Amino acid sequence: MKSHQSESQNGVFKRTLCLYGLYTLVSNTSFLIGYHLLPEGVMRGTPMGVIAEFVAAPESFWPEFGRTLVINIGWVTVLCVLLNLMKVRGFSLGYFLPISLGIVSGLVVGTNSFAIDDLARYSVREGMALGLSIGEVEILGYILVIAATVKLGIYQRDSWCKWSDKFVKVMDFREIRLSKREMLLLVMGVLLVVLGAYRETMMAMNL
Repeated sequence: MKSHQSESQNGVFKRTLCLYGLYTLVSNTSFLIGYHLLPEGVMRGTPMGVIAEFVAAPESFWPEFGRTLVINIGWVTVLCVLLNLMKVRGFSLGYFLPISLGIVSGLVVGTNSFAIDDLARYSVREGMALGLSIGEVEILGYILVIAATVKLGIYQRDSWCKWSDKFVKVMDFREIRLSKREMLLLVMGVLLVVLGAYRETMMAMNL
């Protein structure tokens, strides 16, 4: 029993490290592609850019903070959990989210496509500090949520290629038992997302 718990605990930390490493690799690659190959501001007209403009529209702290939380908690964090409900050949679909986030975040930074700011006005150190204290905090929060909830694979299928195959329910939600460390990482993930949203709103309001 102790051996199984140890494997579960080690597994959640390995998942966290692997997912964060994967995100970093994808994000850095996308940044270089955006910086060298795409025009500046190209991402502002995309759906992600429109959402960012919607979040940044309020001119006071609490309305913008509320909108940011709705997107970061009510949409992205919930999406992390919902994707983990499905597995294909034992592979959780939640693992695809860090890849998507890495592509989008890398392209936004690489093309300077922020809705409410301009990287040109920051020094390298200032820009890195802002990125690490806002975007990277949020991303780490999402990754912790994903790593902590991989056990939620209630629906599974055996093939990637046969789209006619349906997801089959293999267990009930009440059968899932997260370990203490998984619960801790889940709570930490949500708190980091909230912290990132708070820092983002503070920066937007120039507080």
